[in-house]
Amino acid sequence: MKEPALGLVPDLTGLTPLVQLVGYARALEICVTARTVTAQEAKDLGIVRTTVPLDGLEAEAERLVGSILRSVPSAVRETKRLVAAVGAVPFDEQCRIEQQAQRRQLRAMNE
Repeated sequence: MKEPALGLVPDLTGLTPLVQLVGYARALEICVTARTVTAQEAKDLGIVRTTVPLDGLEAEAERLVGSILRSVPSAVRETKRLVAAVGAVPFDEQCRIEQQAQRRQLRAMNE
């Protein structure tokens, strides 16, 4: 979030997830100071899932991709859509769309 140091404002929708992850005060401090967040701080704040040494990056990426590819693609797509909906729809609606998604998956498995 270097934009304020350049006389600009953050404009690529990174603010919402940042505030959700670290809270208003920390997000504001990171943005208005335009400071660099270290890898360890990003991990501690929950901005990143893990950190790896540069020489282990490719192996970690391959491990993660392999894990994702072992899952059923349609279930991954549905799950991604459902996770994105959390908080954007009321809880009752979330329950309904999860049940609908599960029915679609079960029907697809039986075809």
